[in-house]
This record gives sequence, C-alpha cells and structure tokens, in this order.
Amino acid sequence: MILAKPNHIKIYGHRGARGDLPENTLDSFKYLFDNNINAYETDILISKDFVPVIAHDFRLDPSRTKDNEGNWIEDENIKIFDLTYKELLKFDVGSVNKLSRYGRRFINQKKLENQKIPKLSELLEMSKKNKSENLLINLEIKSTPDEENLTPEPEDTVKLVMKDINGSHLKDKIIVSSFDWRTLTVIKNNYPEIPRAYLTQHLTGININQTIYNRSPWLSFLPYYEDHELPGIIKSQGGKAWHPYRKDITKKLVDISHQEDLPVNVWTVNKEYDMLKMIEYGVDGIMTDYPLRLKELCDKENINWF
Repeated sequence: MILAKPNHIKIYGHRGARGDLPENTLDSFKYLFDNNINAYETDILISKDFVPVIAHDFRLDPSRTKDNEGNWIEDENIKIFDLTYKELLKFDVGSVNKLSRYGRRFINQKKLENQKIPKLSELLEMSKKNKSENLLINLEIKSTPDEENLTPEPEDTVKLVMKDINGSHLKDKIIVSSFDWRTLTVIKNNYPEIPRAYLTQHLTGININQTIYNRSPWLSFLPYYEDHELPGIIKSQGGKAWHPYRKDITKKLVDISHQEDLPVNVWTVNKEYDMLKMIEYGVDGIMTDYPLRLKELCDKENINWF
C-alpha cells in the first residue's frame, strides 16, 4: 500500500464522486476508476441482519432516497440498523432532490437509474477489477458513542467488516478509518495488520457534538490537551495516517505530523482555492467530492498526483 509519495498528492474520491454522481453508489466508484482515479473514501454501516453496507448516514436521508414507488421518503428517522438488507433494497439512492438543502449543494449531480445501497462485499468485488498499483481503499466505519442502537457494538461491527475484508483479497489495499477511535482500538487489538487512519473534527454545531477533548469516548478515552498533540497521540496508537477536517489543519500541524512520520489526508476539499491551500500546506492526500476537478487542477499547475 502506497499512502504517500514525496511531492505528490493522493486524490481520493469522497463517497465515490459525490459532486458528479450519487454518493456511495457502485456506478460512482466505477466512474472514478474509468477516469484513472484509483483511491476512494467510503462509509460502512451495518443492517439489521448484520450485513455491512455502503452508507454514510445512520438514517436514510429524505433528500436523496426514494421508496419503491419512486417517491421521496418523508420519514427522517428510518435507521439503517432497523432494516434488513432485503428491506434496504426497496429504496433507490440514485438521485437527489434538487429542492432540498443537500440537493442544492450538488445541483449538477447526475441522476442514475436503479441504484441500491451496495453491500461492502459488492464494492470490494468491483474494486478487484482495478489492477493499478495505486489502488487505495479508505473504509470509514461509522460508529458513535453518543447514541445507542445505531450500530452493533464496536467489537461486533469490526468483526463483520473484517470478514468482508478478509474475503476480498484486497487487504493490502485497504486502510480503515473512523471518528470513533474505540473502533480503531478494537482493530488495533485484534487485527493489528490492518492499517488505521484516525479521523478528527473540531467543528461543532447543529447535530454535531464536540468529540475532541480530554478522555473523550470518541478518542477511546485517551488523554488530550492541545491540538499539536494529536499526531503524537495517533502515532502512539500505531496509526498509519491522520485524517483531519480541512478547516482544522495548518501548515504547522502538517509539519508536526510529518515529524511523526504520519501522512495527512484532509477532507472534504471542493473549492480550487482550498485545494491549492492544502497542497501548499504539504498534505499527502485530499478527499474531494470533485476528484476530476482536482486532477485537472493538478495537471494545470504541474502538481504531481497519484
């Protein structure tokens, strides 16, 4: 697995290529590969019958989910974990409601026909067709210590995900990440051969609780006092990469992380100005909803990417 190259940017398609095609759909990931983007970030949740699926939100989003009659769903509280995989297949996730707040963010996103929430195993099977040495799959396990009954316990979630990873024969192309470091601790203790990336975000607001503080359950109860300590803490846990929110990062923090021999991959960077700023800071990878836009920018500015 090649996580970083000197003077290169690794381009990660975020949830596939969300700016161009519906997020976390198989066609969105295929679109990346067809355009020579060989790295992606995606999200894993667990269905009621314990099938790892590709989905970001704990609940089905009415702004991008239709029922089996082709109508936008109205219930905002349909939990992934409350539905079997067969029940999840009744919903279509191949378009966005352009009148919704989410839809207005991705007004140019193209509609895809008959798109179902994929199984993790299906995505990995498709990814095996990509023979590039630069293939890199960032699997983010969605989990939270703040609310119960949204996922199995971290130990059970990890066991289910690892079953699919081990069955894929792509273990050497996969890095697992999470905001819930309890999950990463389970992987560290039981599957130390799996590289781990540690996600962080300081931003708080509507539906976003503070996660980074001393002995936070999000940080697996580790001691924490200052931002500059994060790379060292991650390194002490055997982390292979730090994945911070773009607004939380500075050149100084990138330098500190590199002193720990820890690559920095930032999310989610969509504007050209921010892309260039992250490159100037010296980050190793950029996760973006517009990977082709970033690729074109790098080519225009003579910036090496892979």
